[in-house]
Amino acid sequence: MVELKEPRPRQRKFAPRSRQGCLTCRTRRKRCDGNRPECQGCTRLNLKCQWQTQRQIVPDPATPSSPASAVLNVTSPLLPSIFALSIKSWEEISGENADEARYLLHYYQKAFVPSISVADTPSSFYTSLYMPMALKSEKGLLDAIVALSSGQLARRSSDPDRARYLLDVSTRHQTRSHAFLRDRLSPSGQPLTDASQVVGVILLLVGLEALNGNKGTKWLSQMDCARKILSDPHTQEQMSPWELDSLRRHFTYYDVMASVMAPVSKSYRFSPDRRYARLYQPGEGLTIDPLMGISDQLCSLVCRIQYMTTSTPAFPHLCKAAFEAIERDIKQWKYENPLTSPELDLPVALDLIALAEAYRLAALIQLYRTSTSSKELIADCASRAMQFIARIPPGSPAESSLLYPILLAGAELRTEAEISLCRERLTMIQRRNHYENVANLRDLLQEVWKPVLNGGEKRDWEEILREWDWSFSLA
Repeated sequence: MVELKEPRPRQRKFAPRSRQGCLTCRTRRKRCDGNRPECQGCTRLNLKCQWQTQRQIVPDPATPSSPASAVLNVTSPLLPSIFALSIKSWEEISGENADEARYLLHYYQKAFVPSISVADTPSSFYTSLYMPMALKSEKGLLDAIVALSSGQLARRSSDPDRARYLLDVSTRHQTRSHAFLRDRLSPSGQPLTDASQVVGVILLLVGLEALNGNKGTKWLSQMDCARKILSDPHTQEQMSPWELDSLRRHFTYYDVMASVMAPVSKSYRFSPDRRYARLYQPGEGLTIDPLMGISDQLCSLVCRIQYMTTSTPAFPHLCKAAFEAIERDIKQWKYENPLTSPELDLPVALDLIALAEAYRLAALIQLYRTSTSSKELIADCASRAMQFIARIPPGSPAESSLLYPILLAGAELRTEAEISLCRERLTMIQRRNHYENVANLRDLLQEVWKPVLNGGEKRDWEEILREWDWSFSLA
């Protein structure tokens, strides 16, 4: 007798969502051949073929003869569109080189901030917190903003004279920012006045270290100073809840990068202090952070890795318990659904989800590297992380925060094809944001991959950093 099998219910099959195709096919969950300006699927069905707009950077103005006028170039057709959104207080900036400061402040808002933000949201501390503070004081924060803007603009300039002039502007305002901090910090590192502005200036200067590609430990020391200020209860009382949360989020993102680099530095030693734990308490609800996207809580968990202490004879399971708690929290972390946010378009929301999952897997890699018994889990996490990174299309805003997962996952690549794709992705990122730390990361991974491409075993990136004495930021 033939045994009849119970018929299975028919399931509808969906094609995998295309990450590189047009928005129309991605929304319909259909494969896309990627042909521009109109793909074959949209043409066949007579649909409007829409594509995600790549991040637009303000074009480099025409180069005048003098370096000073190269910055301002008031006759350029670029300036009317930039100055069209000016507000009255910007025109009140006075003093030496006021026109230059106004121009670079506009560049900061219209070009610099979009080039480093994973999403354009009204809650971005870069514009909604730092710009009003800068316009109010005209010192410290304004200098830090001008230093960042001119530093990036110099790297976009094709004219060597103009680039040199802009780098001089950046250095001059960076020096003024340091003077601002010296006047307001006590020998212990606590601010005497203007706590919010002091922390803001410090964090912007940490970003400037990444832009310049500095490989020393100055930025780690700056992070220590910000950590002390933000963890002080008296200082917290001086800030509004929104100011404190904005500064905490900015600090947390950079502290993730510090947690990667501090352990391999020869000249810097991180001193864990449980008083700092209050820093890593993210707010509730969906907040789209300009740097972390929807990964605020996850990044707070990553920062806890550096606080794990070595076990002692009196408490042999202390380190193991901390490890297991962080691993559990990372795996069980749930983010608010960005698809429900009215601030985000569908492609941006999908890219933030992919970025969050890439960060989750990178966080597990970072954690597993601290345990010899867990290192066998790293290869699978790295492979999955690279899959999520590949889902983020080139030119997506989310691409600007990929350096952390690219380091931790990219260092585990084994094939020439995978390595070539990762190298090309880093080149595209640097072309977009002009940050020198991207070149640092590419050089580091090249050294990791060199033996693999020659048929040998990869080198460990931590050993290379110790050998080179590098401690650059991945921000």
